[in-house]
Amino acid sequence: MGNLERMVKIMGSFYSNEELKELGIKEIGENVFISKKASIYSPEKIKIGNNVRIDDFCILSGDIEIGDYVHIAAYVALYGKYGIKIGDFCGCSARCTIYSATDDFSGEYMISPMVPEEYTNVTGGRVILEKFVQLGANTVVMPNITIKEGTSVGAMSFVNKDLKEWGIYAGIPCRKIKERKRNIKDLSNKIK
Repeated sequence: MGNLERMVKIMGSFYSNEELKELGIKEIGENVFISKKASIYSPEKIKIGNNVRIDDFCILSGDIEIGDYVHIAAYVALYGKYGIKIGDFCGCSARCTIYSATDDFSGEYMISPMVPEEYTNVTGGRVILEKFVQLGANTVVMPNITIKEGTSVGAMSFVNKDLKEWGIYAGIPCRKIKERKRNIKDLSNKIK
């Protein structure tokens, strides 16, 4: 199979521009590739910038804003009840989960979207990934968190607090390992 044939086959698994318009997404930029196997809930609350790819089996639900040059890898779940903002040049590796809301697991309240709201205690807050943030595979980000510009989070990490800029973090819960190089800022200026 030649390169052109391979590209045609790959492109067939993403929505066409016409199909993207029919999804009802609030705002959508140019050069956007969303897998036909992704699940999109509340598309009227979702904004997507330019040069974005969302791979197979992703879940996008709620108030979500995605910047330019972003890759959302397979099996990523974005639960945006209270809002998720992903800045330019960010990436979420496979199986990352970002929660902007969480249930109360104390036993004092019920847990389920099928239970009437008066018996649950869902809390949360907006999650923000500033420019140049990269989440490693299987990372979990909890509600009301800001991950500052240039930060990268290692695979299988648990983010339960704000992370400072240009650091490399990892662990459960994650902690700073070292500083991250800033070369990507200069490289991004050549692209945009």
